[in-house]
Amino acid sequence: MTQQSVIGLITRSSSKYRVNIIVDRCKECGICISVCPTKVLERSNILNKYGYHPPEPVNIDKCIGCKLCEYNCPDFAVFIEKVG
Repeated sequence: MTQQSVIGLITRSSSKYRVNIIVDRCKECGICISVCPTKVLERSNILNKYGYHPPEPVNIDKCIGCKLCEYNCPDFAVFIEKVG
């Protein structure tokens, strides 16, 4: 598992998928967290420039690549990539 945090981007990778969060696009609606069938995402402790807590991929090895988080995010803050 690789972990990377860049100002404005949270990225976590497993051997199959990479979950990317664009921090400043998030408005903490929680939809991505609630629609994930394997509970990959949780609310983070960091604040974006608008004062919201974006999600953080904490259980990245459980990601099945369904992209429900990506498809349901109203602010296009989450995107999933297949690795390899």
